[in-house]
Amino acid sequence: MRLVSDKIAIIYKKGFTVLEVLVSLSILVLTLLALYQSFSTSIIVLTSTTNLWKAMSHAQNELLKSERATTAPPVSVSEGEFELDDQMSGFRWKRHIRDTTPLPGIGVRQVNYQLLWNEGQHEYTYNAAIYVNPQ
Repeated sequence: MRLVSDKIAIIYKKGFTVLEVLVSLSILVLTLLALYQSFSTSIIVLTSTTNLWKAMSHAQNELLKSERATTAPPVSVSEGEFELDDQMSGFRWKRHIRDTTPLPGIGVRQVNYQLLWNEGQHEYTYNAAIYVNPQ
């Protein structure tokens, strides 16, 4: 009889109990959940950063056109959306050009360019302005 009980004891020592398997699976699931959350947060941050970079780059290029123009842009307010095939698709823009006098006797024309876009339920904006000679 002792021989049979020794063999059973050896079999039990070689395997894992159900409780040990459940504990290890729980630890694995918690670790995978943490990794998934980190990955999804990284994707959201990457998308947000990419959109902000696109907005900054586009606004600076538009203002550079106003700065390098041979004549000052006319005083106006305009806005619109980009076409679906445009690289800025999903963004809206507003341009506000006005004359201003920052100091008495000094007149300049302010060109303000604003980009707006949605990410989920939030709306983000980027504003940039430049001052040019009104003549």
